[in-house]
Formats: sequence, C-alpha cells, structure tokens
Amino acid sequence: MGNQDIYIIGSGAIGKALAVFLKRKKKSVQLVRGSVDHVPNQESLLTVVGKNDTFTERITTTAFSNLSVVNGIVLVTTKTFANAQIAQKLSAVKGDFSIVLLQNGLNIERPFKNFNNVYRCVLFSTSQLMSNNEVRFKSVTASPIGNLEGKNEVLDDLIGQISSPQFEFRKEPNMIRYVWTKTIANCVFNTICPLLETDNGIFHRSKEAKNLAKEIVEECVSVAALKEVFLDKNEIMENLLLISKKSDGQLISTYVDILNKRPTEIESLNLEVAKIATDMGQPELVKNTGLLGHLILTKSMETKAKQQGSNDKS
Repeated sequence: MGNQDIYIIGSGAIGKALAVFLKRKKKSVQLVRGSVDHVPNQESLLTVVGKNDTFTERITTTAFSNLSVVNGIVLVTTKTFANAQIAQKLSAVKGDFSIVLLQNGLNIERPFKNFNNVYRCVLFSTSQLMSNNEVRFKSVTASPIGNLEGKNEVLDDLIGQISSPQFEFRKEPNMIRYVWTKTIANCVFNTICPLLETDNGIFHRSKEAKNLAKEIVEECVSVAALKEVFLDKNEIMENLLLISKKSDGQLISTYVDILNKRPTEIESLNLEVAKIATDMGQPELVKNTGLLGHLILTKSMETKAKQQGSNDKS
C-alpha cells in the first residue's frame, strides 16, 4: 500500500508527539479533537523536545464535524472514558480505516466491536505537555501493537505507516499479555499515589507502599489467570519498582487529573479488574484492588464537587 492518511484523535502530549514525528515522514496527518465539534481547522507549529533533538512541524487540528469521510488509519490517544463517544462519531463517517487504541486498561476496545481492524497498543514511550504547543518526549523501546483476537493480517503495513525513528512500533501476536501487564502496573500507580498524594517513587522509597503494591499485583494476577492469561507476579513487581525508581518525583496521570478536576480512567483499571472477578464469581480475589478503585472514584468526584461549590459561591 502507498501512504495512508493518518487521523490522531486527541491533541494531548502523545497525540502531538505522534503528529510531529509522522509529519517529518511526509505523512498526511491531522489531529482530531475528541470532544469539541463545530470549530474550524487550525494550523499551529508544534515542537517536540527529545533527549538529543528538537523537532518542529506545522500540524492541522480539526474536529469530527469537519470530517465526512475517513480513509486510512485512526490513532486514538484520548482518555479511555471518551471511547464510547469516539466510536459513535466514527460510526457516523464514511470510509475505510483501521483503528489503533494507544490507551491503558481492560476492555477499552468494547465500544469499537462493530469496526473491523481494531488494535491495541501498549506504549513504551512517555510524553509531557510543557505548553500548549510544546511537549517533552522520551521513548524506551518500540511499542507493541496487536489484535486481541490474533487477527494481525494487515498489521505489518499499518506499523510501517505509523512508525518513525523517534517513535517506533512493532507487531505483537500475544497482545493480551502486554495489556494485562500494563494494566496491573496502572492499577497500582493510579490508585496508591493519588490516595497518598505523592509521586511515583513511593514504591522504591517506602516498604509499606511496596507491600501494598505487591498485594494489588497478586490480586490482579489471580484475576488474569481466570481469563487464562498467566503472568509472573515477581516479574511484574520487579518492573514496577524499576518504573518507580526511574520516575521518582513524577506524578501519575490519575493524580494530575484529580488535581485538575478532570475525570480519571479508573473505571478501565481497578474497577474493570474487579468487575471481571465479580462476573466470574470470585469477587473476593480483588478486595483491595476494588476498594482502591472506588476510593479513587470517590476522591475524584469529591474534588470536582468542591470545585463546583467554590465556583457557585464566587
């Protein structure tokens, strides 16, 4: 196949970095607003600051209301709670396209069940907004992409289209293992850190936090086994502690979302693991995992309610 048009849904840090790197490859790429419609196309200079280089490209940002036909590749980089709305909007456009979900969590692909060629991606890259038009980007290794049902026939070409020297992807036939492994780590970081109101480094600094993380990992590994996904809890803990050490001082995304009174992705993390265990008749397996998830949901709602009350008084 020749060059395909690429639509990146979500203009956050990952979406902007992808857009810049793909534009450097002379790809036809647009950022698509996930929730805002009926706004004109906008062109802006976006800058990505890497470890050794800085890249700047002019990128077009559009909205779904400006798209009647979509042909090519759709990369979804928004928060997972937007997936149902995105799937609905994509179903209203004509065209032929593949979808790649560059998001965390379990069963987040469910809203896209009526689409062909839907893939999951686990990111091994991080990107942070420095300003509205500048992001800081770091890649650890190539990020795996695969279909959860193993339907990867057209994946090689897709990966060739969206990979760049700065942001690489690779084909992964056993994607479900990566999805569960990343989800379990997120179940730890995205609950314990916000509840303790601390940074990612807590697990390598605190024995108590490490022991609590170990309990969550063990619970989630047990639920994964119910789905015939068999994972090594010790390996997950080793990786979790390594991430904790490398990101010492950084705040996890859920904590940042709570601080900024935004919705969190906790329903696709701890609460989805708890739902799976309950649906399979073993809710006792995730007593702590589920509790932490509900505490985050409550904390998020309470923070938002306090902000609303403050706004009403003013």
